[in-house]
Amino acid sequence: MYDMQKELNEFYNDHVRLKDERKKLAEHRDANLVRLQDGLKELEYPSNFDSKDQGSYAMGTINKHPDKRYDIDEAIIFEKDDLPLEPADARKRIEEAMVKAGGNFSVPPKAKTNCVRISYEDGYYVDFAIYRKNVNAFGSSIIEHAGAEWLTRDPVAITNWFIDSIKVKSPSKAYGAIVENDQLRRIVRWLKMFAKSRESWNLPGGLIISTLAEERYVANANRDDASLYDTMVSMRDRLKNNKEICNPVDKSLSLTSRNKDKTRVKNLEEKLDFAINKLNPLFSLSCNRLEALQAWNWVFDHPYWVDEIEKEASKESNVKKNVSTIIVTPPKQHSNV
Repeated sequence: MYDMQKELNEFYNDHVRLKDERKKLAEHRDANLVRLQDGLKELEYPSNFDSKDQGSYAMGTINKHPDKRYDIDEAIIFEKDDLPLEPADARKRIEEAMVKAGGNFSVPPKAKTNCVRISYEDGYYVDFAIYRKNVNAFGSSIIEHAGAEWLTRDPVAITNWFIDSIKVKSPSKAYGAIVENDQLRRIVRWLKMFAKSRESWNLPGGLIISTLAEERYVANANRDDASLYDTMVSMRDRLKNNKEICNPVDKSLSLTSRNKDKTRVKNLEEKLDFAINKLNPLFSLSCNRLEALQAWNWVFDHPYWVDEIEKEASKESNVKKNVSTIIVTPPKQHSNV
């Protein structure tokens, strides 16, 4: 397979991985936690709660977005007696408190089915998922999420599962790996970048992609590009036989129970198959850098690859031009003395 390790990681570091954006998300999170407490106090509701990062922010898999549509999921955990009995009323109280506290929002904070969303004009938004905790008759702590109904759910279980998987499955430099540590996280982020590469595509969200990628991940201690390709093939082959994807920390819960999720997973299988076929030239002995760039450009459809293609094509053109202008002069004829 033609080696594009260097280019893939340049793409990752400059165009996939968050830098300053992650800091700004944390600032929005912290400001809204203060607003929530202030609003609850003004309304004379119980204002003590714990908070935990969730989702792609906590997992470290948020990617750069051209329109800066970034989100952070935050679990807000109250004592059971400090929230209304009905989950919808609990979410509505948090909405009321956020509106009361005020802020520079593009739209007012809004209680949705699974969270309270706080949106900003710059495209950022914060989702507060509301939880209540209690101790059951056996003395065990129970945490429930305020969705359509109260459901028992550990707010950090999926984050812990993913972080543990990265540590266990990724090659380590401490054991001789050439690639950087945490390869699995990079693979997930490249796959999420692929899934969002075309606006017209209707593919699964981050949790389904992360779950499937973790399940079918093929580690490679020497090359990230080979790991990514092999993981894509493994995911495609798995989906050909089984499109059901379960919650990684509770196999009794399906992530693909809705018809729209089934459609998205089917679409993912098809797009992975197309991408794998487009990468076939990488396995030809005659493959050159320009052909390899063109193959990966189809996968990601990103200006980085277009720029590299143009530079490589220009370089090849100049080489050909220089070769064609070389004048071969015949050797001098020496007369006999």
